[in-house]
Parts: sequence; structure tokens; C-alpha cells
Amino acid sequence: MTSEFDWFMVTMPIFAIVVYLIVMVGAMEKQPKFLEENGVKKFVGFAFVGLFGGGILISIYYMIKWFIFLVGNY
Repeated sequence: MTSEFDWFMVTMPIFAIVVYLIVMVGAMEKQPKFLEENGVKKFVGFAFVGLFGGGILISIYYMIKWFIFLVGNY
């Protein structure tokens, strides 16, 4: 990936699919039984924390990096 636009083009469709799946499963009247199992709940919890927590950490890193870069060029 060479630019921020490239990253956006890769990550935005993935994010859209994840949000779509969350909304569609949440809107079901009867949710599938396998979603209530302990292992699935742990996996979903770890995936949620991993994806969004990792995204937050990466965002904070780049915000600080760009802030220092912009202050240095001021």
C-alpha cells in the first residue's frame, strides 16, 4: 500500500461487510443457536476487541505521527 487512499479502499469494504453482518444478525427474530455457545461468544469478543482495539491503536499512532510531522513543518 502506498497511500492512505489505498488503505481506505481495502479496509472500508471489509468494515462495511462486518457492519452489515452485525445488523442483519441483530435484526433476526430468532438468532441461530450456535451464537449462544460459550466458545462463539469468546471468539466474537476477542475479534471485536482485536479489530476495533487494534484500529484505535493504529489510528492513535498515525494521529501522533502526523501531528509531530505537521508541527515540525510549521
